[in-house]
Amino acid sequence: MTNAEGQPPALGQHVWARRDAFVAARDIYVTAVLSGAITRTEKPPNDRAAYQRERPIFVQYTNPEILACYGKDVKAEHAAPVLAHALDATRLALLLTERHLIIPASFLFEIPWYPTFLGCLEPLVHAGAIRYTAPVPDLEVYREMKAHEYRNDPLNPYPDADLGVLSADADFAWTARNSGRTADSIGDLWKDALQPGGDLHGLILGTARRWHRSHGRVERLLARTPERLEGQAFIGRFVEPTLPARISSAESALLALFISRAYLRSYLLDLDAALLVDLPMGDLACGLATRAEEELDGRWLSALRLESTLRWLGTRDFVHRFASWEELLRLRALPEFGLVIDHIYRERSTTALRIATLRTRRRSTCFKNARTYAEAESNVIAVADTMSDL
Repeated sequence: MTNAEGQPPALGQHVWARRDAFVAARDIYVTAVLSGAITRTEKPPNDRAAYQRERPIFVQYTNPEILACYGKDVKAEHAAPVLAHALDATRLALLLTERHLIIPASFLFEIPWYPTFLGCLEPLVHAGAIRYTAPVPDLEVYREMKAHEYRNDPLNPYPDADLGVLSADADFAWTARNSGRTADSIGDLWKDALQPGGDLHGLILGTARRWHRSHGRVERLLARTPERLEGQAFIGRFVEPTLPARISSAESALLALFISRAYLRSYLLDLDAALLVDLPMGDLACGLATRAEEELDGRWLSALRLESTLRWLGTRDFVHRFASWEELLRLRALPEFGLVIDHIYRERSTTALRIATLRTRRRSTCFKNARTYAEAESNVIAVADTMSDL
């Protein structure tokens, strides 16, 4: 699955045409947040809402629908950069949890380069640090379920998928979902989103204006959308044909953002998982991180903050360029590393780390940019010792 240097092979390129609409809709949402039309209530941190290293991390950064909201098509021209980005993001995500990373089983079927991705992560799969989640553990049974959900899709990826190695890999562990289909979870939020002030109320207004019908009638029709899907997957390209009238490209993008937010919320709560955000390709949370939901607090883990932490520790190059997966597992298991990361994310402040790093650099002649595990371990222990003295 990889070449002699352990790098993923190059992937083909095509052009994806809907980027501008998704970016426009995302900008509409962000503008609403900044203007105060959508607000977030700031609450003091508490133990229940704080960062917890015991939480697994949900791998949303390879989700096709979420990446599409940020102008990236995992199957076309962006396939190769998205794969490279996913491997980098996995290195960061692995350091932010003491448990495992969770991948929806759908990715194994819907993303052509996923066997390559998992091949690069093989040591993590064998260590149980990467797991897949689905309503059932048997991937063949899961494929039959999903083939029905995608039955009207001319590009249905499920009937002919070759699971081969994945089905035979006993180390590729399953994580159960506590609820049923994701589509049901999204459907539960659908009617509330149509209410005044809801995420999809604008869809009612726009449809009523173009279709020349009353708001009440349009709302009643739209409220039946989950039923009209008749068991199909709850994704934009299946939802839109069930609507009573065509929608604009900006409305289509807002619809996709809503579905992705509901999808993420469902997985995070169901699996009690956290999410890596502030990534180079975007926050990849579709605006969910701005919501004032106490049950979701402490689940947004900034990749940018971790990058800064690794740079101050002199371990960034080691983590991204030199470390093997096994060495990253050893690094995250260091009590001193856990102490530093826990402080950075629970206290939501980098001041103590900055001071500790400055003092350590002045006192120690051994502190340098690490290229080996021993050097990275030495740096982390030295800074953690200094932090404990502050």
